[in-house]
Amino acid sequence: MSQRPLPSDHSLLIFLLALFLVNSPLKQWWSALQLPWYAMYLPWLLIIVLLALNLRRQKRNTDRGD
Repeated sequence: MSQRPLPSDHSLLIFLLALFLVNSPLKQWWSALQLPWYAMYLPWLLIIVLLALNLRRQKRNTDRGD
C-alpha cells in the first residue's frame, strides 16, 4: 500500500523553493551576472508555473474522488 503525499505537502515544497529562490545568496549571485533584464523574473515564472500545475493536479484528483 503506497501512501500518496497530501496536496498541502506539495504546496509546502513549492513555498520552500520560492523562499530559497527569493531570499538566498543565490539571488545576489544571480544579480551580479550580466543577464538580460527579464532574467530576474524567471524564478517567479517558475514558481507560478509550479503552483498552477499543483493546483491543476489537486483539482483533477478531487474530481476523480481520490
